[in-house]
Amino acid sequence: MRGIEVDERDSSWESNDPRYRIYVFTGAASAVTTVDLEDATFKDAEWSATTLAGEDGVWSIALVVDDSTRGRGLIWLVGGDYNSPPKSPREWRMRAEMQDRLLALRSRKRLPLTLPDGRRVIRLFPDWGREWPIWESFSDEYTLDAEDLPLSSELSADIYAWNAAWQARAETDPVPDGWAEHGRYLHARMQAELHAVAEVRPDFESP
Repeated sequence: MRGIEVDERDSSWESNDPRYRIYVFTGAASAVTTVDLEDATFKDAEWSATTLAGEDGVWSIALVVDDSTRGRGLIWLVGGDYNSPPKSPREWRMRAEMQDRLLALRSRKRLPLTLPDGRRVIRLFPDWGREWPIWESFSDEYTLDAEDLPLSSELSADIYAWNAAWQARAETDPVPDGWAEHGRYLHARMQAELHAVAEVRPDFESP
């Protein structure tokens, strides 16, 4: 995130009639329900999205913009297109916000901690004093070991060594060369092995 001081007079137009577009993704195939809101505030849009999604869906909100050159487009305000695989740390962060809203709600209601497709969310990131960089938010355990998941012994050993390399440095030292790249490789392997039961989030990536 960056903050840039600007002259408040630098805009050439303004509008007080936004059109919000709500996306709700539900079911194993993340089926989409789309609703446009006019004569509404952003708070109205959030309430509507939360109500439509209920206990089983994830949601996002975009501002609909009609451009005289490019036609109609969207500016994402909350979340994004859940059916598009994230391609950057920022897109992973937006996806995480969508998922965590749902998982927090399901946790409060003592429902299974699953996404619309029925899978869990397993997070991959290191933290000081932890032998395993594996986590499940909103669960009673929160911290996981490799034996808690159906991972191969080879991958478990590689994850352990990757985490140990991070732990071996001083807190103020940079991460070892190639550490993040190797983490992305391990993330892909974890996702392949856990595909049937979980989505793995590479939360070690900085947005």
